[in-house]
Amino acid sequence: MLKLSLIAWLLCSLAWRTTPTSCRQTRPAPSIQELLANQLQSYMDTKARPCENFYQYACGNWQLQQQEAHTHHGHGQQRGQREQPEQLQPSDTLGVLDYFLNRQLEHLLRRGNASSSSSSSEELQPELHKKMRNYYRSCKRLKPYNLKKYLQLLQPGNGTHWPLLSRSWQPEKFNWLATIGRLRLYGLNGVLLKEQVLPRWDDSSSYSVYLDKPSLAETTPMGEGAMIELLLDIGQTKRVANELARQVDAFERKLHRLQDLEDDEGAKEMQLGYLAEYLPQLQFLRYMQQLRDSDLDLLSTLIIQNVPYMRALDELLLRQKPETVCNYIMLRLLAFLKQQGPAEISRVECIASLRRAMPLAASWLIGQRFHESSFEPVINDLFGRLKTRFDQMLAENRLQLQPPIVQVLREKLQEMRLQLGFVQLNDSDFVEDYYERVQINAHSFYGNQLALLRLRVEQNHRLLLDSSQSDVNNVSYLMDHWLSSSSSPFYVKPRNLVMLPYGMLQLPVWHLNMSELQQHAMLGFALAHELIHGFDSSGIDYDSLGNIMGPSEEISGNPRFAESLNCMQQQLATGSRSLNEKLADYEALRLVYETYFGEDMLLDRKEPRDPLLPQFSQRQRFFISFAQFFCGKLQSLSLHAQHLEHAVDELRVMQTLANYEEFSREFGCERRTKMQAKQKCRVW
Repeated sequence: MLKLSLIAWLLCSLAWRTTPTSCRQTRPAPSIQELLANQLQSYMDTKARPCENFYQYACGNWQLQQQEAHTHHGHGQQRGQREQPEQLQPSDTLGVLDYFLNRQLEHLLRRGNASSSSSSSEELQPELHKKMRNYYRSCKRLKPYNLKKYLQLLQPGNGTHWPLLSRSWQPEKFNWLATIGRLRLYGLNGVLLKEQVLPRWDDSSSYSVYLDKPSLAETTPMGEGAMIELLLDIGQTKRVANELARQVDAFERKLHRLQDLEDDEGAKEMQLGYLAEYLPQLQFLRYMQQLRDSDLDLLSTLIIQNVPYMRALDELLLRQKPETVCNYIMLRLLAFLKQQGPAEISRVECIASLRRAMPLAASWLIGQRFHESSFEPVINDLFGRLKTRFDQMLAENRLQLQPPIVQVLREKLQEMRLQLGFVQLNDSDFVEDYYERVQINAHSFYGNQLALLRLRVEQNHRLLLDSSQSDVNNVSYLMDHWLSSSSSPFYVKPRNLVMLPYGMLQLPVWHLNMSELQQHAMLGFALAHELIHGFDSSGIDYDSLGNIMGPSEEISGNPRFAESLNCMQQQLATGSRSLNEKLADYEALRLVYETYFGEDMLLDRKEPRDPLLPQFSQRQRFFISFAQFFCGKLQSLSLHAQHLEHAVDELRVMQTLANYEEFSREFGCERRTKMQAKQKCRVW
């Protein structure tokens, strides 16, 4: 989006300045702020009415600008190397950011270290760089991406094969716990059961195994259409695919209904030996044996939750044909592996696949090559000012909490930290050691993928034995989570820190020469959103050290807190299942606005206007910049979207702004317009 325009401007400017001419008049290249001002206007649909649909007003021409930019880029590519814009064209601002970041990484890996003039090139570990380059090359050699290869490399175990690929399948040998335990070793999780290595609830500096039911999203039926598509991808006929999809879909719907069971027994910590006696029907030792290289220590402990679900699951599976259960596991495995691999065989998509497969290495490389250390004081100052303003809001005690509770919350805020990148840039030895045991072959993409998936799971389970990994800054346990390859910031509850990936710190979200207003409206909002997650309805469970010992009971029992949540519940958009995301959006906008404009913002509203955009007041520019952070393709609310964490971007922007009285005041929106919520919701 913005970065493509900036690159085009800069390249054209460079070409013009270096072209000989007898009548050329020199002029300086446009500044970042000039380019951003032009970009802001180009995305807007000024024919739309801001008080009726502000998203259309701020982002109405975004998609058109993207199509034109990518058409121009496509014409500039060499013949035979053109990428398909239908698949590769970014769908939102973060997609634009990742797209250009992936292009830079691709160029870096393709040319190798030799041609790099960067001073950091000598610091790049040659062995690690070789492994990343081999993965990239193996992806580029795929013709095409064939999911069936995985099924040939990875069998269900216990001497059995996948029913669809074997004419002599023996159902009596199939053990579902052993199968999902074996596949868990290769990254598959949340299928029938969920096993994770996480910081302990009572001591976040150490780790424990958590055994739980899958999340609501993980048991949501895939749908017959998605299953048929996967089955056709592995060479099944339409008749076979249709019949098998109907059988598995019926099973999935029964499985999904088990989510309604309440956990009336609560979480239990017990030794493995006792677990085998407590739930003998499930034979969990068969599962755990797949994850341990050595003999199981029956005295080691784990934490098990949702035991009623476990018992009901066993009863459900006893009523199913083993073939149906095995096919269900196979389809979930295929869906998982398809998501891990490239969407298509292209340079940029192979880099995206690399970032998913080697997230720790990719994060470190992005930080080494593209992160400017001069940004850090400015970003830390921005985060510090957000904390200062939120501390004032807590001290105002709008909920009228007891003083000791307010003090606990303020102490947690004071201890909250901002961390840039998953790994510190001077910790190259840690990254090198992490990938030391894995071998990456430039001619074996499927083997590489499975080896890296297994490495992540094994490294996570080593945290149970390695006390040196108890550093509060260590978030390597998240490498087995999709967040590890994302450029979006997030809040880590057991660490009480906001994680800001290096990849986020680039245009169109961040630049040191952006105006302070835009820095607040875009990156400032993103940081404020994550800060608020430390104080949402689940964040209050955690104390300042990341232990689940926060004042949640005292706050949840507060009638004003309950009333505020109920207000937001009434506005929860279709397509979003998270009340906490709504809370974070509403509170973050207020927080970052008040941080920038100050406590006395209502007293003096005559700030000087920007000469680049004189038609807008500073406050109007703030709200436009905020909305453009969410510009993207308009999405339909499909069945699949019913379990998104966030609402679709259009609803998210409109509801967040309509809830804030300062927006309505600045744009003169009357009470009957769509951008004026009937009831304004506020927690803190």
